[in-house]
Amino acid sequence: MSRKIINHSDLAPAQCFDAGRYLSAHLLADEFDHIFANCWLLAGVARDLSRTGDYLVFTIGTQQILITRLQDGSLRAFHNTCQHRGMQLVADERGNARHFRCAYHAWTYAGDGSLKAVPHRDQFSAGLDADARGLAPVHVDTWNGLLFVHMGAQPPSLRSFLGAAAEQLAAYDFAAMQVVEDQTCHLNCNWKAVVDNFGELYHVDFLHPQHRRFVDCCNDEVHLFANGHTGVQVPGATVNPRFPIPREPTDLLAAQLQSVGLNPADYTNRIADIRAAVQQRKRALAQESGRDLGAFTDAQLTDAWQYNLFPNTVLSFGMDYLWILRPRPHATDPGRCEFDKITLERRDTAVPRPERDTFPYDAVVRGEKTMTITIDQDVELLSAVQTGMQSRGFRTTWLSDEELRVQHFHAQWERCMATR
Repeated sequence: MSRKIINHSDLAPAQCFDAGRYLSAHLLADEFDHIFANCWLLAGVARDLSRTGDYLVFTIGTQQILITRLQDGSLRAFHNTCQHRGMQLVADERGNARHFRCAYHAWTYAGDGSLKAVPHRDQFSAGLDADARGLAPVHVDTWNGLLFVHMGAQPPSLRSFLGAAAEQLAAYDFAAMQVVEDQTCHLNCNWKAVVDNFGELYHVDFLHPQHRRFVDCCNDEVHLFANGHTGVQVPGATVNPRFPIPREPTDLLAAQLQSVGLNPADYTNRIADIRAAVQQRKRALAQESGRDLGAFTDAQLTDAWQYNLFPNTVLSFGMDYLWILRPRPHATDPGRCEFDKITLERRDTAVPRPERDTFPYDAVVRGEKTMTITIDQDVELLSAVQTGMQSRGFRTTWLSDEELRVQHFHAQWERCMATR
């Protein structure tokens, strides 16, 4: 059993730090200034802005960003605030509009943010410079079908921010995938507790026992990138060697074999052969259908891949699907956050874009809502993590080598916050 570590970064691991970074309202306010206002943030899916006039509103804490598609195909982003009296300009999360009209006093803006109409303009005795009262711009860019925004004045390019992490994902065509599910769960925990949870495999054997039946969490490959990004590859179509190797394929392995037309009975006492067999079969099926998988490695055909983009985006993906997992901090309460799960899939035909389903974490605990069994298991305990951190008996974290990606995230957090 071995873990392979590939380090592309100069960050020193942060193994121990005060629990206050999950609890302090003052730190939460500082995070907005030093992290969220100074990093590229994943704001949505570019496919949602496919037509002229399409728009979406991305909310992060107290800030709302309006992103829209112009007639020439370009994207523009602005703070979602009328420049008259600060009224929220657009109330809907998504839509299509030729222009944006404030509901309060009818100031009207074009898609490029310019101020086009002001009722009773002659009543502004001090004058009104329309050019100076356009919407406040925000930087916007796309990568692989995903929308990113940056609220800083002169940000680095999105491509340089993503760096080698983007290179590792070159084979995946997320832009060709469609949104098939959109969920937001209100969690009673700090946003960083969610990032931590999706930054290590240490808890998997204990919290997610089903995983031992189809992935090997002992022989994973960890990537540490510049700017706090991380990645992990977990061998799939196999079992966890920490536990007894079964004679017959597990139920989950049997389902994988059957999904590509292989007979599970042929792999009795051959569990170790399943991963390669599934990889070869997937290539054969792709060739038969005319699909080119030449850009993918064998490991990308079977393994579980997850890349965390600093500060708050987790991408869990395969050839034909992508989960965007995104904890968004609460505006004022460090013990709360909004946890998004946006599911994209490759489909042969177009599917209707679903509306966002928003619910409290209690609905997951009661079994009324699900974000998949694995994420449900995570959601059910994260409030207890936040509660436990408030104990007078807990002062500092102490991270193991299995939590190296968590260490890396917090090292970048410390670097960003060092200018406070």
